[in-house]
Amino acid sequence: MKQILFTLLIFSASFASAQQTFEVNWDQSTSEADATFTIETGDTIIWTWANPSPHDVVAAPGESDAPGDFGSQILVGIGETYQYTFTVEAVIDYICSVHPTGMLGTITVVEALSIQDKFEENITFFPNPVTDNVRIRSLFQLDTYRIFDIHGKQVAQGVGSGTYTDANLSHLQSGTYFVKVIDGALEATFRLLKK
Repeated sequence: MKQILFTLLIFSASFASAQQTFEVNWDQSTSEADATFTIETGDTIIWTWANPSPHDVVAAPGESDAPGDFGSQILVGIGETYQYTFTVEAVIDYICSVHPTGMLGTITVVEALSIQDKFEENITFFPNPVTDNVRIRSLFQLDTYRIFDIHGKQVAQGVGSGTYTDANLSHLQSGTYFVKVIDGALEATFRLLKK
């Protein structure tokens, strides 16, 4: 009986979602959408300074959900990093104290989140509606994207270029489109409006 129980525990643990590490470029061009995530307890985020300006990562003023040890010193230099592993459920508003109105975001940490749900929760498109170019942002490294019209006809496609991918849609007519993004076995489809 003990052997069966032990085997079941190992079997069920193999289907739990694995903790992951995500990377974020951190500078004045980082939008709030770029800095807002939904992750699982045990996940790590690494902020990488993308320019030589001084930056930090700290809890926003009045933030009460942030762990006491969350936050970096002010660092200067391209390639500097700060990383934090989130171990408890929380919703944390954070900023760069040097650029508090331009560099901010929210991290939502939940107890359990499947990798597919994490993939879907962390994809954004902006602007939406789009005129010419749309940026697709993900915490995951995107392999490809495909764009379909409302009849299911593929009208555009492209190769992912990391966690940020830009797509030129200037050739498309105004209307509703569906964007399928793919990272290995993970797929998600979202609605996009074209002006």
